[in-house]
Amino acid sequence: MNFVECLESAPVVLTEGAIVTRLVHEFGLPTPDSAAFAHLFSQRGREALAEIYRSYMAISGDFGLPMQVSTPTWRSHPDALRRLGFSDPDDLRRVSSEAVSFVQRVRQEMGLESQIYVAGVVGPRIDGYDAANAPDAFESESYHRTQTRELAAAGADLLYAPTFPASAELLGIARAFASTDLPYVLAPIVDAGGRLPDGTSMAEAVDLIDANVSRSPVHFIGGCVHPRHFQAGVAMTTWPKSARVQGLQGNASDLPPGVLDGLDRVEGNNPEVFADLMAHLHAGGMKVLGGCCGTNEQHIRAIARRFIAEKV
Repeated sequence: MNFVECLESAPVVLTEGAIVTRLVHEFGLPTPDSAAFAHLFSQRGREALAEIYRSYMAISGDFGLPMQVSTPTWRSHPDALRRLGFSDPDDLRRVSSEAVSFVQRVRQEMGLESQIYVAGVVGPRIDGYDAANAPDAFESESYHRTQTRELAAAGADLLYAPTFPASAELLGIARAFASTDLPYVLAPIVDAGGRLPDGTSMAEAVDLIDANVSRSPVHFIGGCVHPRHFQAGVAMTTWPKSARVQGLQGNASDLPPGVLDGLDRVEGNNPEVFADLMAHLHAGGMKVLGGCCGTNEQHIRAIARRFIAEKV
């Protein structure tokens, strides 16, 4: 079953929770620029990443639920690679290939190839939380195209753009994604008013992208926002009238995403409170549920446990 078929048939699809905040606060691994990919190239980093990914994938196996799992490549676009010393012309291909292969190997080791889908992740060029300097659609498409194609060539099951602040950059990346044969998902940040950080309403962003790409995303989900704020946004007139928005990778804290990004500690709701909020979203029609900043395997396990309990 491919990713699109899974979405059509499954009542819920989980995602992983946080990667970067766990590397920093749980494993004591400094991760400048949120560049989790860099840990693929040290033994200690690989061991930490493997433990994090196994902890999330185990939930899929334990509960028999499908899961979308992201590669650690949100900050492995060309500018970010150069900032971290990955300046060889082949580094973009090498990093993309290793990231996809790494997640695939963990999936294979756990015998979960039939229910875990590897999402090749592309992040914003400048800042995930501030739209002020975001590229326009033309620059975005041109800039992100190479990383997109490398992730697709490496064997990702889908392409995924989480935590984007500006609709124009998101349109550009959608065009880059649409140039491949893979299904793709977009996950902008959205606030309690139903708007992206650049002021675009979620309804406007969805309409803009769907009307200006050769092949539309499978769906949109919210990224890097607390479920209570996301729920408030859903109720606004700024929200799409259609069912194009299908889920949330939620933060455990209701602090603004940009504030969370600068904290020196993990902040957020306990797993059961978080799961209650996510279950409310599921009851309202949201199918894809997972975590972002401040979440760990306990938060995702609580969502799975809550979903299974409601089925009984």
